[in-house]
Amino acid sequence: MTSIESVLPGGALYLPERAGWLRRLRVGIRALRVLTRNPDDCFAAPAFHLSMDRETWEKVAEKLRDTTEGRLLLRERPSLQAKDLDLCALRMLPPDSLGNTLVRYYDDNGIEPFKSLYPVNNDVEYLATRYREIHDIAHIVSGYKPDEIGELELQAFILGNLGLRQSVLAIVGTALFPPSQFPPLRAYARRLMAAFRRGQASGDIAIEPRYEHFWDHTLEDLRQQLRIAASK
Repeated sequence: MTSIESVLPGGALYLPERAGWLRRLRVGIRALRVLTRNPDDCFAAPAFHLSMDRETWEKVAEKLRDTTEGRLLLRERPSLQAKDLDLCALRMLPPDSLGNTLVRYYDDNGIEPFKSLYPVNNDVEYLATRYREIHDIAHIVSGYKPDEIGELELQAFILGNLGLRQSVLAIVGTALFPPSQFPPLRAYARRLMAAFRRGQASGDIAIEPRYEHFWDHTLEDLRQQLRIAASK
């Protein structure tokens, strides 16, 4: 795990608030390298998100402040981290519900709920953290598997849906240095383009939905409410 010194002044992942694009790109690449070895690194993850997409999260925060629900989200800052999830209660919900599906997703894939030790100091940092909290739910509602290609399809979907630069870096980096047993580049590009267009055609799935209010809803009902476009 990255030491806390790495995010302090002088560290490889230190990111001044008004850092230039070149510095941000260097920090983003370094953070991505850490995350390929340890996806749950609590220091590299926020460094990666904020180095690539601080302006995106600022725009999202501005948009949320224009709505009653958005202002409530930013004021209350609800959490979907491990300490705030009652997995036993979710397990008791109907099998086709979001809550029960999430628990089975954890069980089936050997995944634990997200947790972060990184402090949240403002709306931008909260939104970047919230995005990481709903990552597994995004897999479920979009239908992309948590394997190598499914992760990148989800990134392409989010790129079309929210426009995150970090998704571009992840996609390009994988294309340049593909893992073993990866699909041919043309097939990879086709799948990502389909996911990107599907993200464009879908309603927001990353920030605005208060998934805490939908635990007992069926996945089909939730997908309709979120206007998730059908896969092709």
